[in-house]
Amino acid sequence: MTTNNSAKASYSYYLQGGGEMGQLTRDFDWEGTSLGNPEGWSQSLLTTINIILNSKFPMFLWWGPELIQFYNDAYRPSLGQNGKHPKALGQRGLECWPEIWPVIKPLIDHVLETGEPTWSENQLIPIYRNNKLEDVYWTFGYSKVMNGTGEPGGVLVVCTETTGQVHSYNSVQAAKNELEFAVEAADLGTWDLNPVTYKFIGNNRLKQWFGLDGDEEIDLENALAAIVEEDRERVSAAIAKALEKGSDGNYNVIYTIQDKQGNSRIVEATGRAKFDANGNPHQFSGILQDVTEEYQLQMRKDEFISVASHELKTPITSLSASIQILQKLVKTDPGSEKVPMFVNKASNNLSKLTHLLDDLLNVTKIQQGQLALNINRFDLVDLIRDCCEHINPVNDYEFVFMGDEELMIYADYRRIDQVMINLIGNAIKYSPQKKRIEITIFHDDKNATVSIRDFGIGINPQKLPHLFDRYYRVDAFGHQFSGLGLGLYISSEIINRHNGKIGVDSEVGTGSNFWFSIPLDDTIEL
Repeated sequence: MTTNNSAKASYSYYLQGGGEMGQLTRDFDWEGTSLGNPEGWSQSLLTTINIILNSKFPMFLWWGPELIQFYNDAYRPSLGQNGKHPKALGQRGLECWPEIWPVIKPLIDHVLETGEPTWSENQLIPIYRNNKLEDVYWTFGYSKVMNGTGEPGGVLVVCTETTGQVHSYNSVQAAKNELEFAVEAADLGTWDLNPVTYKFIGNNRLKQWFGLDGDEEIDLENALAAIVEEDRERVSAAIAKALEKGSDGNYNVIYTIQDKQGNSRIVEATGRAKFDANGNPHQFSGILQDVTEEYQLQMRKDEFISVASHELKTPITSLSASIQILQKLVKTDPGSEKVPMFVNKASNNLSKLTHLLDDLLNVTKIQQGQLALNINRFDLVDLIRDCCEHINPVNDYEFVFMGDEELMIYADYRRIDQVMINLIGNAIKYSPQKKRIEITIFHDDKNATVSIRDFGIGINPQKLPHLFDRYYRVDAFGHQFSGLGLGLYISSEIINRHNGKIGVDSEVGTGSNFWFSIPLDDTIEL
């Protein structure tokens, strides 16, 4: 009796403490398992269980041939609220983990057969818990536990669930990938400058723009050398100001860079410096965006406002002066021969003013998607001949017609007439010394094509890609011609709305050939 009490006291000592799982372990009917009464358990098993129950780190034990299970309070949350707990205690491994047994049984066998421990990090092992099969990530190690005869008696699992960390990492990676995608899609360069060494790293796009090679850190001076000389000092000053102790660290500057082939690019650099506790900068990073088109467009807008003010003011001033003179003549000499002259002059200025305002109104309609078409069937050749007679009433210019003598099409008569007025007007404007203009009209099975060729000053090839841009005005040999720079833009939009094409071929000194083609039939989408 004394011996039994002693043995009971001995194993009870090892099962003390352990919180909820300690109590469940002490109350469990172990005689209903292959392990039998705890009085007969080996010292090794009791010691291992004592370590498990009194550890704050998640631990799990498989013991014996049937791999009977033990675990502690720290492991308990991994089993979920509804599922394997508490029946996992004392249960055979195969019965507890049928959904993952093909995954974990080979690991257990490896430890028992070889004695070598295993280690797995952020391993996906789905388990059934919370009334469903969940994807669960674990970092764990399996190691052998010897029995009382010196043979492997079980496998101890020291583990932690890393599902939350893996999800967080995946979220960060997804956000990073989305950011990288956004950077690529937005055509951005990224940079990170070390304020101590004045070396920086940048993505491939930034290095391409600056003509820099290599994956290693780059000297700031090498990058500054790619900036055009007139902007270099201003950029250096902006960097120094952002890194200055006590500053807000903000950095924003627009400048021009030039690659080794001489190609220029206008960029906007935006960034911010970060300061540590002593006020010294420890990080300076930001983005670089190509704003060449936007900057050039803004410049053209600014120029357009100036030009529009001048172009509108000129006919208004002349019209006002003509009206004032007419008012005086009506009072003092109503029968004067000068009256018709000033009436005609006022009419011409009023017509010019109306044309300028029409251009502005058409641009507004185009921007708002309200450039409506009124499709009718008419003779394109008749339209063009009428247009020439209207533009050239006193036959100053020789118009030579070639190709079709009649060509019926479906289009908006008024809009096509507007295109012809612009193209013929430009041909006259840019060939002041050459009075011959050739107009060719021809067609194929699908399209009608019109070309207007002059023999004037021609156009610089660098300017050709921008001719149909909004607000773009062509100068020639330093001379700026009148106009708002909207005629070709409006013409291009009209032809596009007709599902057609418009273009130009030109050489400096030999003249220009503007052309457009539009469908013959009435398949235009209104």
